Amino acid sequence: MQLLSLIAAANTDAARFPDWMRAIGRVVLPHWETALGLVMAFIVASSMLRQRRKQSNIVAWTLLILFWPVIGSLLFLLMGGRKHERSLRTKRAINAVAGGISHENDLSENTAGRQPPPESGNSFELLDDEDGTATWHALCREIDAATTSICVTTYILGKNDIGREFIRRLAARARAGVKVRLLIDAVGSRGAKLLVCRPLIDAGGEVYRFMPVFPFQGRGTVNFRNHRKIAIFDGQRAIIGGQNIAREYMGPESYKKRFRDFSALISGPAVAELTRIFLSDWCFAAGESPAHHAEQLRFEPEPVGAVKMRIVAGGPDEPGDPVWEQFLALFQECRRDLTIVTPYLVPDEVLYRLLLAKLRTGCRVTLIVPKKSDHPFLDLARRPYLRAFHKAGAKILLYEKGLLHGKLFLADNTAGVIGSANLDMRSLFVNFEVATFICSANVVRRLRVLANSLAANASPYEESKLFVDNRKNRLLESLAHLAGPLL
Repeated sequence: MQLLSLIAAANTDAARFPDWMRAIGRVVLPHWETALGLVMAFIVASSMLRQRRKQSNIVAWTLLILFWPVIGSLLFLLMGGRKHERSLRTKRAINAVAGGISHENDLSENTAGRQPPPESGNSFELLDDEDGTATWHALCREIDAATTSICVTTYILGKNDIGREFIRRLAARARAGVKVRLLIDAVGSRGAKLLVCRPLIDAGGEVYRFMPVFPFQGRGTVNFRNHRKIAIFDGQRAIIGGQNIAREYMGPESYKKRFRDFSALISGPAVAELTRIFLSDWCFAAGESPAHHAEQLRFEPEPVGAVKMRIVAGGPDEPGDPVWEQFLALFQECRRDLTIVTPYLVPDEVLYRLLLAKLRTGCRVTLIVPKKSDHPFLDLARRPYLRAFHKAGAKILLYEKGLLHGKLFLADNTAGVIGSANLDMRSLFVNFEVATFICSANVVRRLRVLANSLAANASPYEESKLFVDNRKNRLLESLAHLAGPLL
């Protein structure tokens, strides 16, 4: 009733408005949608310039907004964020509490991308088998052996037998007095807290969802997803890789539809950095102060081996793009042989041009990708890259024995990377990701054996239907390629 009264009063007193305001009203009101679109487009443009985005990302969003001003602007406001100030502040607070463990106490713009050298004293055990059982058995073994704390973050927690058995084991440890914390992504694990996690909560464990979308809580855009997979036991051992906790990724026995993936069990000083990453995400999601976790943050595991590795986190909680920067350095420093295993191949312009340059200077580049991934649109978006890399001389292999979901990067048999990050723009610039960079020859040789086993179950790109230039699909490919920066 108050609103109707105000409208009536405004109509009655319209004559009181100056002539210039009434003139603007007569021009703008009949075209309010266009005016709204222009205002929103201006807001979006200002935001993009402040965030200093890459040109390809700016072009993609600009084209979307030009075609659909209101819809495009709303999508940008919901999904177009690059950095998240609140999580950045949490990361700074974590570093301040961690003290000597943190190598990035100053997270200013001037130190973005500055990474510490690889740290020795670690052990590394590759968890790899075609059935996906190795990671599951290691996960169960470490859960059952934990005596003080278990910290797990995963993008997908399956609402099936694997997810329920995982929760059952965690609940048993929580009842035994172990501090159990589980962080799941609100989109990737939608419904899991309600349908699967109740036994753990009832047993005294803690479960939080990362950036819930409904109801929207104003903690960031819906595009910010936690894609990290980390499990830490007693602050001394950790499992890291690309496998989610679901039947499609791992289990006690073989499963026909299981993805081909792998993880690693590590111990030593590098686990302290994983603890810092986990607690940064946890404090953000739970609204807790890092000071409450001071003892855990300052704990540094004893050296247990000779493996050199560096843990690198990337995402909206970092001032730069550390994972992208480390990939850039890895590719640049490679001289002879570069192997890339990734389910999604949609690199940004810089990495794309760099890989082409490496090929033209004589570096052997091998790409192992799934013949068909679980994202058809990304499969379309990668086709122009596959054609360009093949034309430049890359060896491209299409994995055929199931869906390849693993991420592995090898350079000159001296450096290797595994983790959660794909070679696509979402992983490199939007998602919360984590990667393990390894600089020990023995481990890299073991990873090379893994890459060779994947290659043995793959077919040459030039022998597949993807190699055929189907002009009927060119329009869809072009649209997918154009949308690559938004994926």
